[in-house]
Amino acid sequence: MTTNKIHITERIMIAIASGANDPSALFNTVSIDGSIYTMPQLAVFAAGCLLWVVAYAYVLLQAHRNRVVEMAVLAAASNLAWEFVWGVPLHTDMGVFLVWTYRAWLVFDLFIFHQVLKLGREQFTSDFFKRHYNAVVCATVVFFIAVYWGMTLSGIDSPIGARSAYVCQFIISVLCLILLVQQPSTVGYAWTITWLRSLGTLLVSVFMVMHYPKDVFLLVLCAGATLLDAFYCVYFLRLRASKTAAAPLQAVA
Repeated sequence: MTTNKIHITERIMIAIASGANDPSALFNTVSIDGSIYTMPQLAVFAAGCLLWVVAYAYVLLQAHRNRVVEMAVLAAASNLAWEFVWGVPLHTDMGVFLVWTYRAWLVFDLFIFHQVLKLGREQFTSDFFKRHYNAVVCATVVFFIAVYWGMTLSGIDSPIGARSAYVCQFIISVLCLILLVQQPSTVGYAWTITWLRSLGTLLVSVFMVMHYPKDVFLLVLCAGATLLDAFYCVYFLRLRASKTAAAPLQAVA
């Protein structure tokens, strides 16, 4: 019985590294910069990341059903770039679970990017951008790969890619809000995607506050993204409600 308890304890210690940096553990509690990832921090961060995985699945489903990509084109390009950088050449030091969560984002985003190339052209009004759509979008991906990878090479990113991630997230929050306010209705848009990605980002932002309380640059981006996402949610619900209320009047007319 005692031997079994020892084996169980050893397995837990392997799964959750403590006392030393061990990125090969399922969850690593000691960063390469010496800071500690507490279990509440890991739980909040992992939950936020997983919500984004589910949101990506719904984005793909929505694109298939409605032939609409609920993602601003340039935001999608920036997002793919970040996920490539932190899914392939670079890796988070928070443990294997989150390394593969980042990679799950990348896999989903490759499919989303394919839909963006197919369906996103109409987001542009300029004939030039429409003619050179694929080249512009792909060049944007390459540019942001250089930016996000360069942030780490220059020593200005964190071991989990937090600063570059929130530059990317702020771009998503801004451009997706701009895209939404240009829509006449929420047809083709899903509230499920809205609350999943907004809550996911909020939970990740909570982690950032917990783990990087003195990183002013990062926290400003967290606050900005949170406010923009909150406004997106409110605007989405009001737009949906206004069109729902107007529908009977249109039918009578």
